[in-house]
Amino acid sequence: MRSLVFDELRRDDLEKVRAHLQDILPQSSLPDVFWLELPPDLLSPLQIEHSQSCGPHRVAVVIEEESVRLEFLVRAQESLRCACTEYASKAQREFCLGFMDRLLEATGIRT
Repeated sequence: MRSLVFDELRRDDLEKVRAHLQDILPQSSLPDVFWLELPPDLLSPLQIEHSQSCGPHRVAVVIEEESVRLEFLVRAQESLRCACTEYASKAQREFCLGFMDRLLEATGIRT
């Protein structure tokens, strides 16, 4: 899977990330998996077409043992096997990178 990983994080840094993500993102039914919803103006034409039936479209932010990972697979909330689930476009990746930069800044983590 294509993703961005910040690894070799200390336990207290991971706790800062977890607390921050719990404040700003919805959590999935899985532990330490959060959803970053993409803004409507960044959706692909197919994702826009499917926004009512499949949306919202989002990417996963996952806290792991010593890392935080953002997946570049844009998933549809209401459908696991639809063509609107696809890897992030360049604009969507830029949005995700900006989010991760802001996450590090907000938590004071230095990588």
